[in-house]
Amino acid sequence: MNLQKIDALTGQALFRLWGVPSWPPIPVSYWLWARCGIFATIELGDHVDLHMAMQPGQRWRCRDAVRDVLALIGNREIHAPIRIEHKQVCNLAKKFGFRETWRGEVEYIDGSKGFLILMKRYPNEWNN
Repeated sequence: MNLQKIDALTGQALFRLWGVPSWPPIPVSYWLWARCGIFATIELGDHVDLHMAMQPGQRWRCRDAVRDVLALIGNREIHAPIRIEHKQVCNLAKKFGFRETWRGEVEYIDGSKGFLILMKRYPNEWNN
């Protein structure tokens, strides 16, 4: 597994640098994958929120990165909100057992608005 826990400031900076310009300074766990992918996991009791960004030019490695972070999370319910401008990520999520459960406009923490696709994966419904 190529995941390394990193500090919040570095994690937030990498999200902004690698494609999520409005990433807020929120207290989550940040994981660097192979020096080219960043994940944030947010423990919410009954499920885990999962966010990711990859360094441009390294997105072809997403499948391996997602495989590793899912192994880290384990057999839990996972929610993966995907910005509509990155909707191609839904295809990757479906390959790992996620399904679309909602699509609509939201207000982000920074006050900006955008459209999200909520993908969910439920426990015991998929084996990798």
